Amino acid sequence: MAVDGSTTNANGDAILISISEPYLNVVEVLAFDDDVKGVVTGCYYDKYFRWGTDGVTYSDWVTLTDNNLKALLLDPTKPFWIQYKYVQVGDCTLEFISIALELVTDGGIIQMIPQIACCDNQLMTGCQNLVINCCEDFWNPYDLSRAQQQYELLSNVASNLFGMCVKYFKTEADQRSRDVILKEYSLFNVMDVAEIKLLVPDNELPTRDIQFNPLMMDWPVEFEVHIVRAAFESVFGKGAKPQMHDYLYFEQFLNRMYEVNAVAEPDDFMYTNAYWRVSLTQYQDRTAVMYPDKNIEEEKDDLITNVEEAFGEEAENEFRDVRKPNQYNTIGTQANDYVRRILDKRLLIKEEKVYNAWTIVSKYHYALDSMDKGDETVEYRFNGGWSEDDDRAFTNWVRPQYDTPIGSNTLIISITNMGGQVSFTLGPIGTEHSYKIGDWVKVEGTTSYNGIHKIIAIGTTSITLDTGYTTDTFAGTPRVRLEKNCTYIVYEGESLRYFGLTYTPNWYIIEINGTYYKYDLGSQGLSLNKDKWYAISINVSNSFDQISLFIYETIKDHGAIDPNLTSELELKFSETKDLPDTSVPDNHAWKLLASDTDLTNIRIFTKPIEEEQQNVVLSQYVVNDTHLTLLVDNATPQLKLPKVTNPR
Repeated sequence: MAVDGSTTNANGDAILISISEPYLNVVEVLAFDDDVKGVVTGCYYDKYFRWGTDGVTYSDWVTLTDNNLKALLLDPTKPFWIQYKYVQVGDCTLEFISIALELVTDGGIIQMIPQIACCDNQLMTGCQNLVINCCEDFWNPYDLSRAQQQYELLSNVASNLFGMCVKYFKTEADQRSRDVILKEYSLFNVMDVAEIKLLVPDNELPTRDIQFNPLMMDWPVEFEVHIVRAAFESVFGKGAKPQMHDYLYFEQFLNRMYEVNAVAEPDDFMYTNAYWRVSLTQYQDRTAVMYPDKNIEEEKDDLITNVEEAFGEEAENEFRDVRKPNQYNTIGTQANDYVRRILDKRLLIKEEKVYNAWTIVSKYHYALDSMDKGDETVEYRFNGGWSEDDDRAFTNWVRPQYDTPIGSNTLIISITNMGGQVSFTLGPIGTEHSYKIGDWVKVEGTTSYNGIHKIIAIGTTSITLDTGYTTDTFAGTPRVRLEKNCTYIVYEGESLRYFGLTYTPNWYIIEINGTYYKYDLGSQGLSLNKDKWYAISINVSNSFDQISLFIYETIKDHGAIDPNLTSELELKFSETKDLPDTSVPDNHAWKLLASDTDLTNIRIFTKPIEEEQQNVVLSQYVVNDTHLTLLVDNATPQLKLPKVTNPR
C-alpha cells in the first residue's frame, strides 16, 4: 500500500495516514519500515497506529513499534485495515514519504483459476472455456418436416443460443381459495423453482431511469419478454405455461426480481404459438402467495431485499435517538422509574450545574458520601453483562470528597505466606495498626509487591493483601501507606463481583471477573484532588483485546465571558492495557456504592468510544446516539407528589 506524502513544520502538527484498500489474508505483522525526511536531534515524529477489520471501527491508538505490531492477533479471513498518526515533536520541517509493513500471509503466491461454463451469468471471474453444444439436438438442416415444426425448432434453438438465464418461481392457484362468484382465486402456492431461458425483444433491457409518481419515485412499471413454449415445458412439464403471480429473478445484468403481470399468445407464423409474450412488472412480496416448500421461501428471501428490512434497524435506531426513552423516561415514582429499580431515600441528590466552559454537562449529581461507605445507594433495572464477542464503553463524571487522601507510611517488618496470599507484619513491633478490610495501600521497598493492593484480611499487627505470595525479600525501606479509595460502580451477584470501578488519589482500578487492571495516574503527573470534577472514559474491547482508561479535566472553570474560552476537555491521562477475551454473565445487578465522591452522567455504551469522539460524548447532557446506550443516568431526582387523603 502506498500513501501520499505530507509535510509538517511546527511542534504538535499531526498527520493521519489511511489506506484505500485493506490488506487481505494477513496472519501476522512482523515489522514496519517508514521513510521520513528532515528528522534531526530534537525534531522527530511520535508515531501511533490503530487497526480494524471493517474500515469503520478502529482500536484505540497505541505506539507504533515492531513489538506492538507483532502482538496483534489477526484473522486471515477478515480484511486488515490500519491507520497511522504521526505527531511532530520540535520545530522543523518534516516530510512523511511512505510506510511499509512486513506481513505474513496464509499462503504462497499460488493462483487457481476456476474453469466455468459460458452460462455462469458472467458473475464469476475466471476462464470460461466450457462450450455447451446447443445445436446438435435442436436443428437438423436436412430435416424436411412441416414448416410449423421448423419454426418451433428455430424458436427453441434461438432460445437456447441467445436466451438469458433467469430463475423462475412457478405458482399455482390454491383450489381451496376458489371464488365462483368473482371467478378468481385468492391464494397461490409457489410449487417449483428452476432456471429457464427467455428472450428480450431487440435485446432492449428496461431503462434504469427513475420514474416519479405522487407517492414516491419508482422504477419503470412494465417491460416485455418472450418465453419459448418448448423451453418452458421442458422444465415445468407438458402443458405448463406462465401465469400471473409467477415471478422471475434476473441475475445477469439486472440483479432484480419481477413478477408476471400478463401473458399473451403472439400472432406468430401460422399461429404456431411457439412462445408467449409475457409482461413483467416490479415484484411485490404478496401475502396471498404461500410457500408449501420452505426451502423455496428461504431461496427467495436470500434474493430480495425488503426496504423496511434493509432500513428497519437503522430506522429504529433513529427513533430511539429522537425519543431517547432511557433518558426522558427517568422521572417518576419508584414504580415508574425506568432506569433505577432501587433508589435509597437516604441518598442525597444535589442540584448543581457542572460546566465545561459554557456547556452544561450536568444539572444534578449523587452525593455518595451522604451514606455509610459501601452501602448500596442505587440499583439499576439494566442487568446485562456482555459476551466475548461484545464491546463496552463506560463514562461518568466524578468529584472526590475525601479528607486526608494519603495516610502516613507504616514500616514493614516481615513478609510471610498466608494461604498463598502475601501478608505483611507491620512495625514498630507491638504497635497496632488502623487498617481495615477493603482499604487500598501503596507498597514500596519490596522486591515483588510494589504498587497498590487491596487488603483482604487483617490481624492485630499484620495485613493480608489480595495478591499472590512470591518472595519475602526487601529492596529498600519497606513500607505501606493508605490511599483513600472510592469504589462507586459495581456489577455483582449475591456472592461474586464481576465488575467494579475504584479510584484513589493516585491510582484508578478496574476490576473484571476478579482481575484488577491498575493504572498509575502519577506516572503521567495526575492526582485526583478533592472538589474537582474529572470525566472518566473506559473502553473494554474484546474485538481488539484492549482495555483503555482516559481521564479529562475542564480547561477553565465557568466564570466571566472569555473570547478565548474553549469547550475542549483536556486529556490528563490515557493508557491502554492488553485484555484477553472476557465475558460477564447476565442477570445480575449494576449498583452504585456509597463512597467519598460525587457522581453524575453514568453511561454504558455498546461500542468503544474513539479518542477523537470522547470530548463530544463526555460533554453531552442528553446523549445523541441513544441506540448505542444500555444505561443512561443523569442523577435526576424522582418526582414525588404529596399524598392527599381528603381532596375536598
